[in-house]
Amino acid sequence: MRYVELVKQLRRRNGLTQQQVADFLHIDRSTYAYYEGGRTKISVESLLNLSRLYQITLGQMVGEDVPADILADDTDYSTALIDDSIVRFAQLSREEQYLVILYRSGTDQQRRELLMQANELTAPDED
Repeated sequence: MRYVELVKQLRRRNGLTQQQVADFLHIDRSTYAYYEGGRTKISVESLLNLSRLYQITLGQMVGEDVPADILADDTDYSTALIDDSIVRFAQLSREEQYLVILYRSGTDQQRRELLMQANELTAPDED
């Protein structure tokens, strides 16, 4: 499978819009749409970020040793949208979705730091 097809399939399986992924990559939605359509080559930086977002290796991102469940062509995306986790994600505000994407795309260390910062920001003030 070409990686451009995988990019679209991964986005759909994760219940994300093109705009959400484009925002994550800090690019225009139209540029991302060109990625999915194969009209523009995906930069190495974007491929790395996408592999972090979807929690797969860069090798898997470009089509090497991709697990069968990622490539399942029989996925019915209309019923996948009913899945509770996708529905809940869609109900989050844009800022909340962005935080989830940031968390999922980070390394273990970055995730720990993000959680520590969130705890510090939400801790009650000690007067």
